[in-house]
Amino acid sequence: MPQIPLDGLNIIKNEPEKPLKKYMKGAEPFFHNANSDIGILLLHGFTASPYQFKELREKLAQKNITTYAPVIAGHGTTPEDLMATTIGDWIESAQNAYNFLKEKSKFIVIIGSSFGGNLAYHLAVKNDDALKGIVSLGTPVYLRWHRIIIARTIVYGWMKKFYKKQSANYKPSYTDAPEVVSYPVIPISSLKNLLNFLKYFTLPGLKNITTPTLIIQANQDPVVNPKSAQHLHQYLGSQHKKVYWMEGNFHALDEPSKKQEIFDVIYTFIDEVTKKNGNNNL
Repeated sequence: MPQIPLDGLNIIKNEPEKPLKKYMKGAEPFFHNANSDIGILLLHGFTASPYQFKELREKLAQKNITTYAPVIAGHGTTPEDLMATTIGDWIESAQNAYNFLKEKSKFIVIIGSSFGGNLAYHLAVKNDDALKGIVSLGTPVYLRWHRIIIARTIVYGWMKKFYKKQSANYKPSYTDAPEVVSYPVIPISSLKNLLNFLKYFTLPGLKNITTPTLIIQANQDPVVNPKSAQHLHQYLGSQHKKVYWMEGNFHALDEPSKKQEIFDVIYTFIDEVTKKNGNNNL
């Protein structure tokens, strides 16, 4: 299926006096316009990029579904750029992407990977009539070793600016392969912002969300505490919500052998929530 370029969106302008900066190869935003009633908004995870949705967006495009995978502020370039962004910047990126897609499609389903799911839930608090469904993949309420990570942000904050990702928490193919297009380090200040987002935006906002939701979670996720899925299901205000548990030690979409199963579950959910709203033209 043809990919429609987003003119001007593959370049970031940091400050007026600084030169334009290009995204990392493979981290560019992606838009496929199938002129479908349904538009799928793909929100990538923390320190990641739209590349993590490469296979999913291709599958959706093959089904003639309009798909948009933006780059969240501070991502897809350098860790230093992420360090310079705020929670407000992340929210603005997600909201602008939603508004862009809403101009192209009648209905929207948001698919968020890890922290992208937190952004999806925040967008859903407004309960916009156009939003018909949310899919969150390995989305955190609690991280693995959550309290220890909080302590590390305090201690490391005095010692260094970046925290190296622990390879034990990711598949070797994720941390070692350059084509993953993700930062190998996390800015300490950005990690603090992530934790604050969970505490002050995700947790208090769940009760206000009425959008149908599919929560996909690996039962041995090494990055996100699996009890996050139970918490999301318990406190979401939606009457249409489901947790789809997967066997395995992997996070979000980083296990190749599980991807087809995930894609099938996602498409079934999309079909369900869109047909429920009387839409027969994906």
